[in-house]
Amino acid sequence: MTNLELMRINLSLVSHTNIGKTTLARTLLGRDIGEVADRPHVTETADDHVLIRGTDGCSELVLWDTPGFGDSIRLAQRLEGRSNPLGWFLSELWDRMSNKALWLNQRAIKHVKDTSSVVLYLVNASESPQASNYIGAEMQILSWINKPVIVLLNQMGKPREQAVEEAELQQWRDFMAQFPLVKDVLPMDAFARCWVQEFALFDSIGKVLTEQQKVTFEGLRNAWSRQRRAVYSTSIEAISHYLTQLSLDHELLSDYSLTDQVKDWGRRFGMVKTESGPVIDAKNALAARAADLLCVLTQRLIDAHGIEGSGVKRELLRRLKTDWTVHKAADPKGAAIVGVGAGAATGLAADIATGGLSMGLGTLLGTVIGAIGGAGAAVAYNQVKGVSGTKVSWSKMALQNFLLEAILLYLAVAHFGRGRGYWEESEAPPFWKDVVIDEMKKQPHEYDTTQMESPDEIEGVSTRTTDTIIRGVLYALYKKSI
Repeated sequence: MTNLELMRINLSLVSHTNIGKTTLARTLLGRDIGEVADRPHVTETADDHVLIRGTDGCSELVLWDTPGFGDSIRLAQRLEGRSNPLGWFLSELWDRMSNKALWLNQRAIKHVKDTSSVVLYLVNASESPQASNYIGAEMQILSWINKPVIVLLNQMGKPREQAVEEAELQQWRDFMAQFPLVKDVLPMDAFARCWVQEFALFDSIGKVLTEQQKVTFEGLRNAWSRQRRAVYSTSIEAISHYLTQLSLDHELLSDYSLTDQVKDWGRRFGMVKTESGPVIDAKNALAARAADLLCVLTQRLIDAHGIEGSGVKRELLRRLKTDWTVHKAADPKGAAIVGVGAGAATGLAADIATGGLSMGLGTLLGTVIGAIGGAGAAVAYNQVKGVSGTKVSWSKMALQNFLLEAILLYLAVAHFGRGRGYWEESEAPPFWKDVVIDEMKKQPHEYDTTQMESPDEIEGVSTRTTDTIIRGVLYALYKKSI
């Protein structure tokens, strides 16, 4: 093996036609390549794309996108007969004139045999392995290539509970056990894979390389890992900055009269129907800024993950309800009245345990908007020394739910494959919320920044809390530490 061959490790992505090779290649590469269409034989040539380049500037991990297998049985027969003159004539001359797709397949397979270090064989996981009648012939083709094979399960659908996905994965592993050339079977959905799952792919690749190649590959894996972790760090920073801005945001009411307090109390209990007044105006101002901050967070997350698209739409504001805290300077006349309203907060502590604040909304981002309301407002009367007038700000429970929904948003972005196209609102699998809430419960202290005034202190707490919870969630989902 030449020095150049040792410095360039080639992965060939192969499959039956129209299984999604180019779509998965886009997701793994983080950029658009080739043509994606719902028809056979879209890719006609084997094209190479650098997946990662080493810090030495010379080593490369290269991903080859290849034409899909069409007539797998005839292709296997052609490859088997190439050693005799008639077989060579049929393969090189006859097929070139009479069946271009078959001829291109043979050229691509020969290239894979001559070039590849590892073959990544993509299958349609929405079918059972027994129902995929082309697999037997394609295993003959892969045997002719004679390179280690890692099977990747595509088209798995939306993320599901771990037990369900493990059962499906085991079904494919049991089926593929009859083929010695298959070294591993892994989930790798082009639309919904998570970057954490790519660690398992890199681990499997490293195990099947030659000892000489492993030296080069280790440096490439480290370079890839640093890139992925940099994206993760950027995401944590974006979420913590978002939470810090929400924690610090407030409205000061210079004139919050006893009459206004009585009206506000009446609204709480349905006795006053009008939706106007200083506190209502303050709520709307906080809500509008929260929606803007959500747009910015969404944009930062999708940009960091190399996804095209834009943040949430401003019309989601109409779905927004508010959960706020009122801090008022000492006022003996108003203290008892506002204090009665504090009872509205009692149901919120239970809601955080079940995710009740945001159940029933149509989309994930709609759920984020709904996180700041839906179960009633938390109104707490506090005498704060030095406060002039009344301050309206987000309550502890509102901030905890912002944290919950921001993590769900991160999970949605982290699972959104580049091959899927432009970012769009999507439903969060219900079990994600359960996993996130479980991790929130494990924290030694509740997330509460309402008594903090220093932006650095708030951002530090937000960063540590977000990082700890997301690491726990990803481990719970994929049993992989990051």
